[in-house]
Amino acid sequence: MNSKFKSLIFTSAAFLVLTQGVATVSAAEITTSANTTGKWMSGELHVHTVQSADASEQYVEMKNILDAAFRENLNDFPSAAGISLKYGNPFDFVMLSDHLRDSPRDPEGKAKLTARWEAIKDQQDKITQLKNAGKYKDKLIYSGFEWDMMGLDHGSVGIIDSKSNEVPIEGIHEFEWLYSYDTAPARFNLDEAAKWGPRPAKNDLKPDKSKTVEAIEWLKKNYPESYVMFNHPSRHNGDSTGVVTIEDLRKLNDVAPEIVFSMEGMPGNQMAAGKNRAELDDIYGGADVMVAKVGGMWDAMLGEGRHFWNFTNSDFHFKVSSNRKYSSGYWPSEYSRNYTWVEGNTFKDVVNGMRSGKSYSVYGDLINDLDFKVTGNGNQAEMGENLQVTEGDLTTISIRFKSPDHNNYEQITAHESTVTNNVNVDHVDLISGEVTGKIDKSEYASNTTNETTKVIKRFTKEDWGQPDAEGYYTVSYKVPADKNRYYRLRGTNLGTDVEGFTTNGEPLKDKSYDYSNTPTEQENEERFNNINDRSYTGLWFYSNPIFVNVAAFSDEQAITDTIANVTSTLGNTSAITSNVALPAEGVHGTGIVWKSSNVNVIRIDNNNAVVTRPSAGMGDMTVMLTATITRGEKSEDKQYTFIVKAYPIISVPDNGSNKPNASVSGSGGTVAASSNGTVTITPDKGYQVKDVTINGVSKGALTVLTGLKSSDQVVVTFEIIPTEPTKPAVTFNDVTNHWASSSINYVVKRELFTGTAANTFSPDGTMTRGMLVTVMHRLAGKPNAGSTHFKDVIKNAYYSDAIAWASQNHIVNGVDSTHFAPDQAITREQLAQLFFNYAKANKFNVNASQSLSAFTDANQISTWATDAMKWSVNNHLLYGKGKGLLDPKGIVTRAEVAAIINRFMINFNM
Repeated sequence: MNSKFKSLIFTSAAFLVLTQGVATVSAAEITTSANTTGKWMSGELHVHTVQSADASEQYVEMKNILDAAFRENLNDFPSAAGISLKYGNPFDFVMLSDHLRDSPRDPEGKAKLTARWEAIKDQQDKITQLKNAGKYKDKLIYSGFEWDMMGLDHGSVGIIDSKSNEVPIEGIHEFEWLYSYDTAPARFNLDEAAKWGPRPAKNDLKPDKSKTVEAIEWLKKNYPESYVMFNHPSRHNGDSTGVVTIEDLRKLNDVAPEIVFSMEGMPGNQMAAGKNRAELDDIYGGADVMVAKVGGMWDAMLGEGRHFWNFTNSDFHFKVSSNRKYSSGYWPSEYSRNYTWVEGNTFKDVVNGMRSGKSYSVYGDLINDLDFKVTGNGNQAEMGENLQVTEGDLTTISIRFKSPDHNNYEQITAHESTVTNNVNVDHVDLISGEVTGKIDKSEYASNTTNETTKVIKRFTKEDWGQPDAEGYYTVSYKVPADKNRYYRLRGTNLGTDVEGFTTNGEPLKDKSYDYSNTPTEQENEERFNNINDRSYTGLWFYSNPIFVNVAAFSDEQAITDTIANVTSTLGNTSAITSNVALPAEGVHGTGIVWKSSNVNVIRIDNNNAVVTRPSAGMGDMTVMLTATITRGEKSEDKQYTFIVKAYPIISVPDNGSNKPNASVSGSGGTVAASSNGTVTITPDKGYQVKDVTINGVSKGALTVLTGLKSSDQVVVTFEIIPTEPTKPAVTFNDVTNHWASSSINYVVKRELFTGTAANTFSPDGTMTRGMLVTVMHRLAGKPNAGSTHFKDVIKNAYYSDAIAWASQNHIVNGVDSTHFAPDQAITREQLAQLFFNYAKANKFNVNASQSLSAFTDANQISTWATDAMKWSVNNHLLYGKGKGLLDPKGIVTRAEVAAIINRFMINFNM
């Protein structure tokens, strides 16, 4: 708030700042955490009560704070409280954190002037009383405090006793005596100096940062399981005192990394007008500049490998004052929320969960569940953890989240507004930066950025599609391990360019609605509504990071490992009778190219060893397949011996007939022998005769043989008819390590697909209806079909001919009688139906009795698509997506369509 407002609200300069709070715990209600199961819990750690001098509204007595947090007796609140708690779940934990200063009132709001340690004892007694009356069952409530750090701004402090689950009142008493400059000397007893030494004078203590370091060291020695969280760290940017710099964060984290491991990067007091949201000027989309700026101060600390985490809080004092002049923050559980993985059932376990970093923070209930992990080299890491992989290993980043339908937005007073309480995630950013190690102390102040940090992938609804049966949206992203780095998430309901809120996906500085002069009653109401609308217009969540440690691995080692892996994968190759799949990618980022010593017996096609068995009587054939394995500038050839078994000699009794023994090597057609010594050869569609052997002797590409005897052995080999001239390979720079690279090369080579740019395929891009019918039209040979009647199909668009053909041949219909929706994304069940229709149009076998009962979401398949889905699964065009899910409503990518077309063409000999 500006100085004018501060003078109106507070009677002393000592109470100028609205800050975060922590909670108290009743010892009688605490049990040990042994043998408990981990679970996600939500809550916050910076909540004020009426026991803070700057939270003077009677309705913010401690019981009401806890009732709001845990959603009890909400109908008892006065209308002046402005409480809006219709949606979302109750908190699981709260830490009350009134100021470490004189306390003017007891927990019920009655006048009682005490030191903070005595006020916390009163909190404990009141909590015990409330719990004994049956309230807050299984909820964790702790009493901490908000500390005026010497020479710095505020910190939420939870002093934790390693030997007990009780709040250590005497420890807080000693800390307040030594390190609180705003608790009046008269609030203490007469024996503190004798027990703990003299207390520095306020003017000596307040500016002395070294005393803050000393206080952290005191906690480390006496209460090592405690924590200190920096509150609204950038609030004093531009001021002459109280500024928190990245140097301060680093130094205090060095002193006690297990205690100073966090900051309130999404500060509370979100209804405040002073300076800006949360009383900060440097705040972007509700996040402190340290966190909001990609590559900024938080990323600089993560780039050192520091386990330093981000949290949010409400910093609640009141929402709108009863005199309708001032605003502060939202009620606990109304707007801001931390989700923390907790293994146990005590507040100490909550702090351990916070310390682990397995936590994420949310505004406005944008999401209410997040599963974020990275897997690689057979291992897995989640938020706050380290994953060890080897250079070149393919790592998979998995994101699953839920988002509710509504949040707690309500207008402060009735006014025209487009803001609603509907919730919709627009995009999720995957942010990554390199970890280069701890910097020298000489750089603590100057090194404020991490220039390697970037948004490496932006996921939208086109990537996550429809929710699964459990309500989760899911995306997966694969990247090769290159350097030590971390990954973190940021998500929002905003588009990438929303005036006043975002530019190129980055949050803009929040707009202030403060007044330089005394506002009128009408202006005050307008300000409250503007602030509230702004807070709910732009919602964000931030996850804590996952670190990926990459062990250096030489190209030679990678190639050696790949050779061993390929050898193991191929197994015994001394008795080959059918095609063999060949790996195109090795381990640690190696690539593999295969070559055959005898293409007449084994030819390489699309990373398959296509086998032509020798005719009966010719004997087995030995073929050398050479794998050229490459990584970086290193390359090595490894030969593998394949022995292809000849067809067995079949004894045919001489029955006076001249019917020869005729057979087919591989597939691609049929042969028919008659008793007059004639053999008729019939290729399948798309195939031609490659060679005919009679008694092991090649006779060329014949189609009819006559004059044969019953003792003659005829073997026919077919091949796919080449339909296009050889073209130079197109190199796409975004498919080399992609799971579908071989299928992409297959369809591009056959001119079914083209890239989205000269060297870009966009494998993970969404496949639209227009794209898909264009591919199918090419597959059919681009037959003419006249014009289309759809209003949304432009005559000269790339897909116009294809849509005309597809609709006229009943391959796919429009979304209605006059619209085709060419830019609409294709779902998996729509894709299955299109291929099913194409198969029927070409007289392929479309009978399938495949049961879909193995898939838990089979009931989500549209009735019209059931037969097509059964047929697609039966013919191995579609597979499940793991965990028993078929995902019929999921959106399909270009890579997935390429793979399905590849399978379709092989299955139906196209």
